[in-house]
Amino acid sequence: MATKNDITGDTIASRISTPMYRKGWDLAFAKKTAIEWAELDEIVILDPDGFRYDDGITIETPISYAEYSKRIPFATVMLKKNPI
Repeated sequence: MATKNDITGDTIASRISTPMYRKGWDLAFAKKTAIEWAELDEIVILDPDGFRYDDGITIETPISYAEYSKRIPFATVMLKKNPI
């Protein structure tokens, strides 16, 4: 017999993960290259200035989204889609 929520009476069951869930999981835990993160943000990195530090992280280094977010404002980028 399936487990039920005591308050609502709804059956408790795991659901299929949605694209939004997978993107959220990636933002929290995954490590990808700056190019891969840029594809998710629908931008193209034209000049990777923000990834040219002496700490060994390049545009091809797998990094967290938090690290990507710190560096991408210093790079030259172009939107893939028209925002209008």
